[in-house]
Amino acid sequence: MGARDRRGPDPGRRAVTGIGLSRLERIGLTLHRGLDRYLSPLGVRLYRRTRGGIARPWHVDALLLTTVGRRSGRPRTVVLQYFPDGNAMVVVAANDGGRTHPGWYHNLHARPEAVVEVMGRRLRVRAEELPADEVPGWWQRILKRDASYERYERATTRSFPIVRLVPTG
Repeated sequence: MGARDRRGPDPGRRAVTGIGLSRLERIGLTLHRGLDRYLSPLGVRLYRRTRGGIARPWHVDALLLTTVGRRSGRPRTVVLQYFPDGNAMVVVAANDGGRTHPGWYHNLHARPEAVVEVMGRRLRVRAEELPADEVPGWWQRILKRDASYERYERATTRSFPIVRLVPTG
């Protein structure tokens, strides 16, 4: 991933964090982010135990992404929704509409090599941000597949980097 930060569409249209969200939606996203933080290790274990089957009831394509912590140097694994792109996978650094990019994004920015586990297969990947001309088309595909990203977009002033994970071997 390069030093440039490719982001989702129209980052300047929201001037205030959380504009367009009801109070209930803001509370829900805050709880969701908190639960994600504490339940992530459980999600990783369940994903591995079921070889990804845990996501099937929700009709979500999910993967495990293992990065190297940019400060700690230790492996960090998270469960992420992905969108297929041939043999590559596209992920969105939405962080549930949080004010900052997720840790895994910063880790990939520092060191783009990572490991992905998809349906029981382990793949080495290299992360690359989508070129600016691809972002609008991908953003529409993402919203069509999962409308919750629109709510995340309304929850924050930042725009979301979209990252392609390309198998390297």
